[in-house]
Amino acid sequence: MYQEQRLTWIRTYLSSHKTIKLEEICEMLGVSRDTARRDLVKLDERGDIIRVKGGAALPSSTPVLIDYTARQATEGKERIAQRAVSLIHDHYDLLIDTSSTCALMAKHMGHKTVNVLTNSIDLVDLLGKHTEIQAFLLPGKFNKKHRNLTGPRTIEMLNDFKVDQLFLGACGISGDGLTSPDEEEAFLKKKMISRARQVVLLADHTKFQREFLHKVCDLEDIDVIVTDLAPDDDMKEQMKDHDIELIIQEESEDIEWKPLK
Repeated sequence: MYQEQRLTWIRTYLSSHKTIKLEEICEMLGVSRDTARRDLVKLDERGDIIRVKGGAALPSSTPVLIDYTARQATEGKERIAQRAVSLIHDHYDLLIDTSSTCALMAKHMGHKTVNVLTNSIDLVDLLGKHTEIQAFLLPGKFNKKHRNLTGPRTIEMLNDFKVDQLFLGACGISGDGLTSPDEEEAFLKKKMISRARQVVLLADHTKFQREFLHKVCDLEDIDVIVTDLAPDDDMKEQMKDHDIELIIQEESEDIEWKPLK
């Protein structure tokens, strides 16, 4: 990822979280502390952030301005979320992962009559506004950073469920499959995949060809990928080889729907 792309990601993150730590930049973007520090110096020089010990914060006296590139990224996730909701049929049992794109799905699910199982605090709260949706929150240890529940109890409870569709957030996806920077999250995602008849991965274009330490699954474990921009030809060919349905929301043509396993 080029520096300008990283700077855009940091500004977008700060627009909703207000502060960020060097460790978070290193973990989420897969860069060294020196690279993360140089990025913050650049943003500080532009007046976009205030550098604080161990990270950065938004200036409290200035409005949050998100540039065109950042708005594109946000709009891309919104399109992905809308398209993902269109894949849901009434009376389906769903499992929805914790991610910013998955959370956006809740805005567009008001017309659905479904059961939703999740470990996301925010998603349960948003789904509570829809009277036809039954939402179930998995138990576990509360993760303040991601606002979700994880741990052995979460994984154990998943054994009691089998769902029609899993909507999964992506940290990084490459020809070797899906990966995550967090070991606990990786184990949880792996378990979620095992409990779903169909796995739908929501991945904006920045997630392609990114790899992290912990393996979640192989490409063959994914049925559908919904994205905003097409990946490179090599990535598309690997998806085709693994019979993955690629849905690019930017495109307007109808896409054949793959039945449940």
